[in-house]
Amino acid sequence: MSTRDPIHPLETLNPKVRARFPMIDRDSRGEPRVYLNTGAGSLTVDTAAEAARDAQGRLNPMPGAVVAGEAETAALQARVRDLVADFLHARSGREISFHQSATAALFNLAFGLRGILGPSANLVVTDIDHMANVSPWETVWGEGHGREVRRARLTAEGALDVDHLLSLVDARTGLLAMTSASNGTGSIVPLRETVAAVRQKSPACLVALDAVHHAPHGVLDVQASDADFLVFSGYKVFGPMLGVFWGKAGLLEKLHPYRVETNKDVLPGKFEMGMLNNASLASLEAALEYLLWLADLAAGPTAVFSDRASKFRFVMASIAEYESGLTRHVLEGFRRLDARHFRCFGISDPARSGERVPTFAFDIGGLTATETKQRLWADAGIQIADGNHYSAAVVRHLGRPEGICRASFAHYDNYMTVELFLGALGRLAA
Repeated sequence: MSTRDPIHPLETLNPKVRARFPMIDRDSRGEPRVYLNTGAGSLTVDTAAEAARDAQGRLNPMPGAVVAGEAETAALQARVRDLVADFLHARSGREISFHQSATAALFNLAFGLRGILGPSANLVVTDIDHMANVSPWETVWGEGHGREVRRARLTAEGALDVDHLLSLVDARTGLLAMTSASNGTGSIVPLRETVAAVRQKSPACLVALDAVHHAPHGVLDVQASDADFLVFSGYKVFGPMLGVFWGKAGLLEKLHPYRVETNKDVLPGKFEMGMLNNASLASLEAALEYLLWLADLAAGPTAVFSDRASKFRFVMASIAEYESGLTRHVLEGFRRLDARHFRCFGISDPARSGERVPTFAFDIGGLTATETKQRLWADAGIQIADGNHYSAAVVRHLGRPEGICRASFAHYDNYMTVELFLGALGRLAA
């Protein structure tokens, strides 16, 4: 018997939430589907798509201060920086820059640290990470500068082995690159405790966080984590294809990123190569404002928030709580499947649902990952992902170098979505 939490406010609000996502139950051809691939990219909220169209047709390409259109462009860019800063609980919009992708931002960060990391510094990356937070360090600093890049391994259940990570850190460790949640197994990394332990062994160690997979699922507080840099992607938080980069202002001012001569060496624009994509910025603004709308809806008309950042904290904590209930329901359902034909990778104890996001790597005996994906689509209209999900070390660790199945949920899903998924899996694993 499945154990259900008391009804969460976001469960009650689910019909209103789903109404904001035009593609929630149909594919690009208008055919019915169940979208369980948020890990590869969330659905786009209605206002984010509309904002992109409006900005593309109306705003000036370049910001300025004389003509109305260029002044509006400048205002948009400043406004979105401040909005992102509140979402991340950062100190200022000056610490925010925008990039083609989170991967591009991390490569630029790796390049920009030249002259900052000492000649004897080593770096630590982790096997739980998306390769976007591994390859830049191995390429720029391992291959390019000949520095030692150490790899922290996974535990047997696919979580980060923090003890092994700490054993790799010494007084010469100059940088730790780490994720906040695995896009392979869904495991959440205990950031605050891990960063604090690393700094005890190497006080000057810089910490670069990949929060792309975690961003739609919970609170991101860069000050509480004491990280130095963080990236996330707009298309994982219900908006556009856009990379977002944050760093502590004092550090950013010292870095030497890719930059043309005429781009001033001042924050925040020093990290941005070429003109910004105003349509994407307008879309990101609308996507984050959707979360503020959801906060008001979930908190009720009598709620009072001290500022915008506290509203973001409330709604993202609410999303984490609601998704924890969905996660527990999925994991309980997995236990009812025939273990001879079904395997879940990662944390599988329903009582530990708070230690992961609703991203599930799994295997159906006798079927490849691609065959399982094809069967779920053909038999039930359920869209999942197959492959390595850019987490090459994770799939190697799991003994599935050819790839694994991954189903990933978000707050717009509900218990009916879970039951449809579990029913389809049960038929395949029977």
